[in-house]
Amino acid sequence: MKSKKAILTLKTLAFISSFFLAHVVVAQKANPEAPAESYLQDTVVVQKVFSNISIPFDIAMSDIEKQINTTVYGLIYEDNSYTDDNNDNFKCKVWKKSNIVITAATNDVFDFTVPIKVWAEKGIGAFGYMKYIPVEFEMNLKFSTKFTIKPDWSVQTFTTPNGYEWITKPKLNVGFDVPIDFIIGKIIDGNHSKFAKSLDDAVAKNMTLKPYVIQAWNASTQPYLVSEEYRTWVKFTPLEISMVPLRTVGRNIKSVIGIKAYTETLTGERPFTPFAVSNVPNLKIVTGISNDFQVGLMSDVLFTEAAAIAQKMFVGQTYEFQEGRYKIEITGIDIYGSDEFLVIKADIKGSLKGTIYIKGIPVYDPNKKKIVLSDTQFDIKTKNILAKAAAWLLEGKLVKMIEDEFGIPVDELITYAKQNIETSMNTEYKKGVKLSGKIDSVQPDKVYLTPTSIVALVTAKGKIEVKVEGL
Repeated sequence: MKSKKAILTLKTLAFISSFFLAHVVVAQKANPEAPAESYLQDTVVVQKVFSNISIPFDIAMSDIEKQINTTVYGLIYEDNSYTDDNNDNFKCKVWKKSNIVITAATNDVFDFTVPIKVWAEKGIGAFGYMKYIPVEFEMNLKFSTKFTIKPDWSVQTFTTPNGYEWITKPKLNVGFDVPIDFIIGKIIDGNHSKFAKSLDDAVAKNMTLKPYVIQAWNASTQPYLVSEEYRTWVKFTPLEISMVPLRTVGRNIKSVIGIKAYTETLTGERPFTPFAVSNVPNLKIVTGISNDFQVGLMSDVLFTEAAAIAQKMFVGQTYEFQEGRYKIEITGIDIYGSDEFLVIKADIKGSLKGTIYIKGIPVYDPNKKKIVLSDTQFDIKTKNILAKAAAWLLEGKLVKMIEDEFGIPVDELITYAKQNIETSMNTEYKKGVKLSGKIDSVQPDKVYLTPTSIVALVTAKGKIEVKVEGL
């Protein structure tokens, strides 16, 4: 039988052994080899995305009348032969007397009246004797025309006769006035379609939307500075152009031109501006035009700034493990990149002294509006050290806490970039060309690591229009 003294001695030895083993852990150090610092790209270039720029136009009927009256003026029809049209023995000249007036419009079909003054000479006779008597009169010719825009942006009209009314009726003076309006009326009926064609020819020769479209196209290619501080630019690269059919609203004609373009965000010096074009792609007629605009925004956080943020979060913090049996305090933090991983280098003291490396994939959390870590873990070389010196750290508690607590705020930077883009979207590019737009949402994209910074990309989505004065 063992004595009480022997039993006491064994207990004392056990206590001393456990105390000694605990202090063996404290005495050990964690000095794993650091993960290699490396980066998959030196700089980040935001990918081009598709956007649609809408260019609404609203044309007052009075402006159309003005354009038509500028185009159609003076002598608009002339027949100098007695022998044409089956020897009709008729000559005439037709002048526009006063302004053409649009009387009604339904979408792309217009009714209009052309006041004209006519000089005519009609041969009257029998048995080989013909007398040519000149007459002058005034009348309103009425037409309906379908207004279209051809793929080459020229304006084309298809005009048809729609009756007429006399202002002064034609009369022959043979010693007394002889009304001949019924004779002239038949001649007018026979030539009404010729008058219509002469109007179509004048419009086709003189009217086109192309100069205005070229102006809008060139305006859209200009880079827009959205942040002077970060030297950030938004650039459009137009691809194609389309338009919805014309529609009539009251005394106005409305439509929308749409430019489909690449949108990209660039940093640094002002991007190269393409030379102004003198031609644009052919027009496509579509049922609707989207003005959905999207552009990539960059939030650039320097590693020095990110490390300072992390130091405020973790340096001086003490963490307990296994119900307080082990404790460590973080005494220093640094951050860098290793390929796609963000590496947190943590200097610690307490139950384990030295340096550990925790790495994770940086992502943008839209709820926290921060860059956070996902798939966080100890670096493999750190794991190997801990497996021998402090396996209790491998339980994952520290990694989980760092993943939960770590976050680099970028909301302020994104808000700043969003405000700058909206400001640049609501400005007069040059006299007569105005941008109008709004950012509706900001959606996360990717996070990249460069040698100097952590870059969060987000996609801003909204609406944008270009208004061209006079279009």
